[in-house]
Amino acid sequence: MREKYRPPEPEAIELEFYAAVVSVRDYEAAQHLWTARREAWLCGELEDQLVDQNIDFDRRHRSHVTNAVLSATAFLEGVVNSTWQDAYDSKESPHTNGIPGEALAEIAASWEGNENYSKKPLLTRFKQALKLANRDPMPGDVTHESIKTLVEIRDYVVHCRPRSRQVNVDDDLQRRLKPKIKENKLPIGSPWFPNKALGAGAAEWACKSSIDFARTWHQLIGLTHPFDDLYITSTGPFEVE
Repeated sequence: MREKYRPPEPEAIELEFYAAVVSVRDYEAAQHLWTARREAWLCGELEDQLVDQNIDFDRRHRSHVTNAVLSATAFLEGVVNSTWQDAYDSKESPHTNGIPGEALAEIAASWEGNENYSKKPLLTRFKQALKLANRDPMPGDVTHESIKTLVEIRDYVVHCRPRSRQVNVDDDLQRRLKPKIKENKLPIGSPWFPNKALGAGAAEWACKSSIDFARTWHQLIGLTHPFDDLYITSTGPFEVE
């Protein structure tokens, strides 16, 4: 009797599936600068309205200038950290293009060699990047001094450490800041800082100083991508929707 045909047992087949991984890199500097410029514009618009109404203090007004200062400083943080991080990650980008490869290697090694390097003072990161790239240092002019003052105001706002100020005596911050800004137009009383200092004039100065400083550094370190294409995303005015 013939044996019935039996097909061979199927072999087990292992299938491996690989999911595609898509990465997107985020850069926040341009957004921070746009926010700073819009807040400065809003501050100026509101300040003129409040002056006409003879109002001496308004929290919306103070919030606009505060946000302009914070965002202008955050813009600078984003500018310098983008170059450091892209160098460390070996990422070719508008934030590294134009810097020689050996200089980028030096920058990357410094970022890697100190896990707290991103916490170093803002101006230190700008200066150190130029030094590692063998570029000329930032000029010690009024723009450079303005950023030191801007960072000091940012720290005052962020860290919120109250202090007493003599009404008719200028401290170091006030002496440096007074020649740089137009006073708050509102008829608010003493002390000069923050009351008379934090107004539309200070908000505009924060934006202009941060842009001038970042543009100078961008040119000095040799980045080839146009600065305005990266950061000046709108010319304004910043109409309220």
